[in-house]
Amino acid sequence: MDFGRVLPELLEQLDFSLPPDPLLTQKVLSGKRAADPGLFLGATRWTVGEWVGNLYPRLTKPAVFLTAYARQLNTVELNATHYKIYSREELQKWVQQVDDACDSVNHPGKFVFCPKLYQGISHRGALKGKESLVQEFISAVQVFNEGKCTRLGPIFIQFSDSFAPGRQVELLEFLASLPASVQWMIELRHPSWFEVSSRMQDFFGMLAQLKIGLVITDVAGRRDVNPMLLTVPTVMIRFVGNQGHPTDYSRMEAWAERLGQWFACGLETAYFFLHLGEEALVPKFSVYAGQLLKQKTGVETAVPVLEEEPKQGSLF
Repeated sequence: MDFGRVLPELLEQLDFSLPPDPLLTQKVLSGKRAADPGLFLGATRWTVGEWVGNLYPRLTKPAVFLTAYARQLNTVELNATHYKIYSREELQKWVQQVDDACDSVNHPGKFVFCPKLYQGISHRGALKGKESLVQEFISAVQVFNEGKCTRLGPIFIQFSDSFAPGRQVELLEFLASLPASVQWMIELRHPSWFEVSSRMQDFFGMLAQLKIGLVITDVAGRRDVNPMLLTVPTVMIRFVGNQGHPTDYSRMEAWAERLGQWFACGLETAYFFLHLGEEALVPKFSVYAGQLLKQKTGVETAVPVLEEEPKQGSLF
């Protein structure tokens, strides 16, 4: 993810502290711990050859990368669906690969696919008149609910940097038309959405009424898109690291603390996605993140178990 990137030498100058919870977040959380909270940790893809021999067992072939991934992590930010509408048959193959991992996972519970909405709906022209495309998309991704070990998580709608509050009415009408049987989350990037004003407070209040979630993107160069704002008791966090810089670890600690507070106050589900800048960093950082999240929140989640490096002089 290039959005919000800054030069490494500038990172130490930035204030990465998480803002206090706004009033709406406090209202959305019930104040009482949920009966069965869910915490899902994942990356943005599974097709990474560098993970063979650490996150994936040695000699793992690309054809079974998803099966290996599902043994270690319990969700994926499915960006592939942003670029085409897949058929049910194509997605069913992914469901089967996850089901093949069911008896040997290193984490509790089901595996959740969180697909990004097709860009032909979110990025091309007006939002109105896209009903048939939306239905086609939903019909396909519902197959994730049909697996033995898989389910469909929130559908994540990303809007472009130029999508501004001038389109607020159009956006709210579109969101109101979406099937309520699916959890929808939106990511807004234009700075004007995050201005402190009564207009924006009213807008986020409408999202809460529609039960539309707001994606939180924690990225160095755009601290404004991380307002700690919850409009539903479910959160999707896109954690954008900086190639293993020390601030990645202190930021992760802050998030584990905040999520612990939110779960104590009624957060029902959290999805935490790692964008680290280098795919090779994901295995070790995901172990660190999983252990920290489990410790600070008290909620079971994915904690990968990495392959040990072979010892020199040993044949086995």
